[in-house]
Amino acid sequence: MEATSLRLLVVTLLLCGEGCRRDDGPAGADGAPTRSQDDHPGPLSEGTKQSTVRSSAALADLYRDVTAQSGIAFTYHNGFEADQYTILESLGGGVALFDYDGDGLLDVFLTGGGCFGGTEQKQIQGLGSRLYRNLGNWKFRDVTREAGVDGPLFYTHGCAVADYDRDGWPDLLVTGYGRMALYHNEPDGKGGRRFVDVTRAAGLPDNLWTTSAAWGDLDGDGYPDLFVCQYVDWSFTNNPVCKGSDPSIPRDLCGPDAFRGLPAKLFRNNGNGTFRDVSKEAGLRPFTGDARKDKEPGKQLGVVIADLNGDGKPDIYVANDGTGNFLYLNRSTPGRLRVDEVGLVSGVALDDQGVADGSMGVDVADYDGSGRASIWVTNYEDQLHSLFRNTGQGFFVYSTPAAGIGSLGSLYVGFGTAFLDVDNHGWEDLVVANGHVRRRSKRVPIRQNPVLLHNQGGKFMDVTRQAGDYFRRAHLGRGLAVGDLDNDGRPDLVISQLNDPVVVLRNDAGTGYHWLGIELAGKGRRDIAGAVLMVEAGGRRFTRYAKGGASYLSSGDRRLLIGLGNAERIDRVAVNWPWGARQEWPGEALAVDRYWRLGEAEAKVGGFRTGSDGGRDW
Repeated sequence: MEATSLRLLVVTLLLCGEGCRRDDGPAGADGAPTRSQDDHPGPLSEGTKQSTVRSSAALADLYRDVTAQSGIAFTYHNGFEADQYTILESLGGGVALFDYDGDGLLDVFLTGGGCFGGTEQKQIQGLGSRLYRNLGNWKFRDVTREAGVDGPLFYTHGCAVADYDRDGWPDLLVTGYGRMALYHNEPDGKGGRRFVDVTRAAGLPDNLWTTSAAWGDLDGDGYPDLFVCQYVDWSFTNNPVCKGSDPSIPRDLCGPDAFRGLPAKLFRNNGNGTFRDVSKEAGLRPFTGDARKDKEPGKQLGVVIADLNGDGKPDIYVANDGTGNFLYLNRSTPGRLRVDEVGLVSGVALDDQGVADGSMGVDVADYDGSGRASIWVTNYEDQLHSLFRNTGQGFFVYSTPAAGIGSLGSLYVGFGTAFLDVDNHGWEDLVVANGHVRRRSKRVPIRQNPVLLHNQGGKFMDVTRQAGDYFRRAHLGRGLAVGDLDNDGRPDLVISQLNDPVVVLRNDAGTGYHWLGIELAGKGRRDIAGAVLMVEAGGRRFTRYAKGGASYLSSGDRRLLIGLGNAERIDRVAVNWPWGARQEWPGEALAVDRYWRLGEAEAKVGGFRTGSDGGRDW
């Protein structure tokens, strides 16, 4: 071991106290270090079909693990070695992909988790997060300390990115147990950038257990507001002993049913660098004002902000663990935040049997070419993942079996997830990072394969075996972020795992299909979550959504990547900006196979029409 690495390990042990350790080797199902299983079949149900993405892509893996050569060497730790069996250990950590220094390359931020110290190993202590600067050519450098994100130390989970003060630079929020941290992106005085912790100055509170978070301008004033998920009321004073899933397992981690849910928080951006908690007045559960609804605050793990009903306002969808999921339709007006929770009546709260799932990850896309935003949710063991197809007029239909996803079976425990067009064929595929929350199980594998589903015209086929060596092995996956790390027009992946090293996967799907990359820039640097991009090319119409949040504890590339298949030219591009402005560009102005930055100019408010089916008319 090199001297520098040894010093870092010693410092980590001192910070964590007696009984805590940080071991960057892989961990097994019970948390103990072990070697990964080669070619583990994973919990695929019998008879699951594998399809060929395209003949040219079938000759090689779609993704290549380039972690070792990248310079990214980091592991999220959950403190399992203390044998406290806390639900805190089950959540894991997230990934943020964003260009913090403005050099045109996506950098990588990773939350670090925590451990348990003290004489009884009941002191919750944090382990440091990491920021890696993208140097190009798949090389990254650890800039954590010089960029100012080496503290404060607390048990971290998630991360969310937005330019909250509209100064043109992305800022970073980190969530976790007991507090959250807001980092403001500032000049470092040397021509570079660094982050400054402004949490308390911004008016954000402590004493929360925050998980996923999402930014979005909910009231139309241009400044992104902040929605923060909370989980359950666990603490060491409320840490029951729970049995395992089998009588032979005397103890395992407790599930969410053993605890009361905590209410989410909605913070209005005051536009001066500060925030105000408007959760109650805005109508978040349980504060709806309707006594019939003021019962369940939810147990929130995932959140996405996007325009889900085609009215030009960003809405909020929340994935709850064991309680019905929430859909908050945006009824805000400038200066006043107001949302209506309509998950049950809209058809996105429960599964097709009327049962609340244990939901974790979430994303939004027009997967079927309808021009409407459908919702995807990853769920717990014995539950199918949920695909809610948007039928228009604010209603959704549970479509997991109809879309071919039911063939995966119900043995997976899904976390980080995303829609992405792996091979640029023009349809958005699905990727899921899987891994159990229990330490032991007699029936279901603890380590599980990630899944890649190829979208073939609105029907999904399992292509996990073609996805690459990482997909053919079993893992304890958690946070997942998608982004084009080398700007070649193909979506790459970064995945955080429990007690195993973070993985960087390069997209090698050399299909020869064309693509178009769009970076949307709101007027006056205003937030653009809720914008809808529409592209016509090759006789098809492609719809993409600007989002806040999504996946699980993570924040992906906010550029919009459209696979064009064989289309060699763009016919037309239009953007419905959030809060009603519309803008169009002639197709000949935008060449394919490159990125373009589209800025919002003066446009007439209400310049688009809402179709009779709830979608957008041209």
